[in-house]
Amino acid sequence: MTLNFRLLSGHLGAEILDFDPRDEFNETLTGELRLALQAHHVLLFRGKPLGEEQQVRLTQIAGVLTYRGYGNYTDPDQKSSLVSNAHEGGLFGDGELSFHSDLSFTPHILKARSLHALILPTYSEAGGETLFSDVQAAYDELAPQLKAAVEPLQARFCATYDFGDRSEVVEFVRPLIGTHPQTGRRFIAASRAVTKEVIGMERAEYRPLLKALWAHIEQPQYIYRHRWQIADTLLWDNIAVQHARTPFDPKEKRALRAVSVDDPAIAVTPTQPSEAVA
Repeated sequence: MTLNFRLLSGHLGAEILDFDPRDEFNETLTGELRLALQAHHVLLFRGKPLGEEQQVRLTQIAGVLTYRGYGNYTDPDQKSSLVSNAHEGGLFGDGELSFHSDLSFTPHILKARSLHALILPTYSEAGGETLFSDVQAAYDELAPQLKAAVEPLQARFCATYDFGDRSEVVEFVRPLIGTHPQTGRRFIAASRAVTKEVIGMERAEYRPLLKALWAHIEQPQYIYRHRWQIADTLLWDNIAVQHARTPFDPKEKRALRAVSVDDPAIAVTPTQPSEAVA
């Protein structure tokens, strides 16, 4: 079978046509899908309701199932999580989310992730769209003076998890400009959501640099804006792109199932919450 595509935007994204991820697929097709993800960074599979196991199988074209949550906490019985305000225990259920790459505040940025739409707001203009920015293309077209200024810099990436009676801060220092471990392409790692400071610089020095990087990756030519439909599945390279979410009415129910994968050397061994490492 030869895959057919519909491009979603100028820089990134492709809808996979005439393919049903619920059907069995062989290594040859897996290889085609993997190459498509490498080329387009975001893949859309539209209108195919997937169970958890089917979504896991599809997502694993990009890597090995991982249970990484905050820090090194993992759950061996959990293959997916819910980004939801409609389920008890749902994560990041409401509000706007600024651009970021998942787990960039840990030693290893998550390799890839998929989302499958289960429940969506009842009217099309309600918001809750997911935005993707091609931070590799954005790096390639960065102004030479700004590129030279940020290339050698390291920054603190940080996220705070609130567990009701306690909170946990997870942070990691990494370069503002990274190198994709599979392709060798350079990308802008700095994100509006979790990049907090540049090491060795005063706030008055680093804030203009960070703001310039954020404004650059958020330009329309690097963005794909996805308006969800029920049973949509998006699979993306979490290193080559950053993603964000537009705000939506919190009275509207919204739920998407998330599945994550890493390279085998990074996918962590299951541990208990008490053994979490920040």
